[in-house]
Amino acid sequence: MRQIPLILPHNAAMGADDFLVTPSNQDAVAWVEKYPDWPAHGLIIAGGAGSGKSHILNLWRHQSGADILTTTDLSAPDFTASTAPHKIAIDNVDGLAGHAVGEENLFHLYNHLKSSGGSLLLTMARGAGQAGFVLPDLRSRLLTLPTATLAAPDDDLLAALIIKQFRDRQVALDAGVVSYIVPRAARDADAIRALVEKLDHAAMAEGRKISISLVRRILEAGDE
Repeated sequence: MRQIPLILPHNAAMGADDFLVTPSNQDAVAWVEKYPDWPAHGLIIAGGAGSGKSHILNLWRHQSGADILTTTDLSAPDFTASTAPHKIAIDNVDGLAGHAVGEENLFHLYNHLKSSGGSLLLTMARGAGQAGFVLPDLRSRLLTLPTATLAAPDDDLLAALIIKQFRDRQVALDAGVVSYIVPRAARDADAIRALVEKLDHAAMAEGRKISISLVRRILEAGDE
């Protein structure tokens, strides 16, 4: 008898102990570890969806004691840069690109933190020059910040992502299953997340452990 899986929320662990440093992210991690000895008052972490940008942002936030602002905060007409915290992290800041109020507020925040000796860490999908910001003064200032780019996950990071995704769901995997998935899965963190979700749901529905045969079936179904 097939079981109907109950979809429950799971907690994504974002601490330092849940992060693996590999060649694909070591440059960004090195920049975080250098803080506060940065050549500028800010840093940009660039990488695709699911590349680990948010995790690295949180590592810096815990290390520096920074506050997080969202693009929604920056989009508010009543946002006041001069009263903002002294250290700020903003995830996916390129979501403000093309938003006149948001870009203007980010411009003033940048200037305020620079003049007051504050610190700023921004994440975006690509570098500042390709992010689509319209305000020339904002774009020119962001281009002065160093950028650490996250590469596509290598084998070690891919394995760590798989293990972490299942651990967040409180599911233990045999090492052989992880070794089977790594060379066959898409080298993209979002694709790994989707695969883990499919495997977890299939295993719950069938009342079985996640095995190589189950992985093979799910991967083959995805290719059809």
